Amino acid sequence: MKNNITHRQIILFIAMILSFSFASNAYTFQEDTTLTKKELKALKKEQKKKAKEQKKAERQALEEIAHNAAVVAIDSQSFVLEANQLYDRRGRTVNVQSNINFLKVEGDVGVLQIGSAYLIGWNGVGGITVDGRISDWKVEKDEKTGRTKVSFNIMGTTLTARVIYDLDGSGNFCNATINGVFSAGQLKMRGVLVPNNQSRTYEGMIRY
Repeated sequence: MKNNITHRQIILFIAMILSFSFASNAYTFQEDTTLTKKELKALKKEQKKKAKEQKKAERQALEEIAHNAAVVAIDSQSFVLEANQLYDRRGRTVNVQSNINFLKVEGDVGVLQIGSAYLIGWNGVGGITVDGRISDWKVEKDEKTGRTKVSFNIMGTTLTARVIYDLDGSGNFCNATINGVFSAGQLKMRGVLVPNNQSRTYEGMIRY
């Protein structure tokens, strides 16, 4: 079954949030002044609990929308991992800007970019931008955990690698691993996976 997200679903979700908010506010202002201090304390505790449960429900609903959008984007082969962390096989980690560090798929083409706001680099955004043709495309979905795994080979003039995306079972956080085919080099990324038409990334120049 396709997890298509329609404008109507988004509108209904927003309406649900607003209705909860108005109901919560109305309930807060209807405080009974005849209650004892103990009863008033219990009432406020209950209100606080309901507000917490409401926020949790809203967060889960947003995570579901983001997850479904990511899965649809994968099925459409039009998505990008906007990375906020890079790390190697030894576990050394560096925080990076997600708008210039990404791993993108668009049809049968993959693009890897590493950038820094403090350098110029080969690509004009402080690093490198390389692309290649995708082959051996495979998608695996775990119905129990909700996780989605995408794997493929990518080959270009300056990029030859085996790529694996691992989308979390909820929300749209994702890990990606890029293994060099002709070397022991490995790069890992973590960030959010979004459809290309919703991406905030900026692609630098590709030099061959």
